[in-house]
Amino acid sequence: MRLLRPVLATACFAFLGHAALHAQGFEGVIEFTKTTGPVVTTYRYFVKGDHVRIEEVSSRGEVQGILLADTRDKTVTALSPERKLYIDVPNTRLPKDVEVQVQKTSDMKEIAGYKCEKWIAKSVKEDRQITYWVAADEFNFFRPLLETLNRKDETAIFFLEIKDANGVFPLLGIEQKLDGAEVSRLEVSKVAKGAQKASLFEIPAGYNKFERN
Repeated sequence: MRLLRPVLATACFAFLGHAALHAQGFEGVIEFTKTTGPVVTTYRYFVKGDHVRIEEVSSRGEVQGILLADTRDKTVTALSPERKLYIDVPNTRLPKDVEVQVQKTSDMKEIAGYKCEKWIAKSVKEDRQITYWVAADEFNFFRPLLETLNRKDETAIFFLEIKDANGVFPLLGIEQKLDGAEVSRLEVSKVAKGAQKASLFEIPAGYNKFERN
């Protein structure tokens, strides 16, 4: 069964307490790419309240894999459109303890119609520096999404260590080694606000559950 590869997307982050999670926040679609060496992968986030649909899209525009994340219940379901199957994704990875130094600068850049501020997170122990260009627009979904996905990549882990980042989302994230060599890059190409159909966040009719033997 072909399932969606681990998703960052990166791209992309917001931090609120339990009560604020249910406040009005961003609803719409975010499109971005992840570049690791010569490999470029396109993703789409569909966001509605506590629900996020993550699609991996091929170079021909075909949806290759889907994740349905419920950030309130902390559950993730992977869908295989090709085989019409779904599987519950367990969250068993232990949190990684890292020491991150954070610098919030006054440098600004416009990306996808948003004014973004440059933040830098660095860890000498991990030999990594992540540069985030963040925009603020009630992007309340992303920190809960990162926590729900429980990813192991530094781009996600480092951002979770940044305090006072409520409602922001990095439209560009550049991961480098401390010698300056680029490891990966997450870059948003489009942000479109708008109401999303509830059916996008449900397992489609006709899909069967994949059972592990």
